[in-house]
Amino acid sequence: MKIDFKYFSLVLIIIFFYNCAVGSYKKMSIEYPETLLSIQDSLLIVRGGDQSIIAALVNAHNNVAVKYINKGDYLSAVNHYKKASELNSSNKVSKYGLLVFEGILLVNKGNKNGIWDAIEKFSKASTLYPNNGEPFYWMAISYTKLGDTDFDLILESYEKALSLELDDKQRSEAEEKYEKAKDRKKKLDSFWK
Repeated sequence: MKIDFKYFSLVLIIIFFYNCAVGSYKKMSIEYPETLLSIQDSLLIVRGGDQSIIAALVNAHNNVAVKYINKGDYLSAVNHYKKASELNSSNKVSKYGLLVFEGILLVNKGNKNGIWDAIEKFSKASTLYPNNGEPFYWMAISYTKLGDTDFDLILESYEKALSLELDDKQRSEAEEKYEKAKDRKKKLDSFWK
């Protein structure tokens, strides 16, 4: 069997350019995620079944969501996590982000039923990354918003959050709020004695 060198060379060139393009989309999802998302529709039409393109787009949405979180725009972050989840429903990063930041939006609204829904979302998020204390931190804040006299749930949530991984800012805030809740509990207990 004789191999046609021209055909073989053409196949190698196509494979090379395809791999370079996929690598550049991955890099683009990190360095210029908004730019990649601006061509999302075209990419999905042309190469919609390509899992590496889907992964790059999911990564881009997750990275843009983080940018919005850093700006305090949780609604826009949630929208990007939703879009990432629509592209890949099993991506843990987008599922976690969606649960946590939908929960935070519900807590910020202050509606009692919404806060219970938020607690449920935080609980689900805690199962995705069991070593992460962030969902428990938000549960403690949620229980405090529901009524700051249910100290068992509040203190238990802060203790759980503090026993797990937290970024420095959240750890500091959790420690401070935990001490305030303990002080309030002592004052309330001494009042009823």
